[in-house]
Amino acid sequence: MTKRPGVKDPTRNVWLQLGFPDAEEHYLKAELVLRLDKAIKSLGLTQRVAARRIGTTQPELSKILGGKFTEVSLERLMRFLAALGYQIEIKIGAGQVNRVGDVTIRDARRTAA
Repeated sequence: MTKRPGVKDPTRNVWLQLGFPDAEEHYLKAELVLRLDKAIKSLGLTQRVAARRIGTTQPELSKILGGKFTEVSLERLMRFLAALGYQIEIKIGAGQVNRVGDVTIRDARRTAA
């Protein structure tokens, strides 16, 4: 049995369960917002300082971290993470002819030196 990516798994993607036409995009944005929140906390930043660093306002950042991010683009969320020093990597590879491709977000795994 192959494991479905979270984007296409209705048990992990609530937007699929609700029948949203752009469920995959909502899921990906939520994943990036979760990582943005973790990044801010791991850097020990306040929302005000983090907002300044990523080029937005504290109220807007608070709104995004509070779950109101439907009008924020994937690109903008990626720029926020990059502004905090995180690497964003997009890979495009050949897929199978009769199969729809997948979009995934993964954390980079650190190996011990």
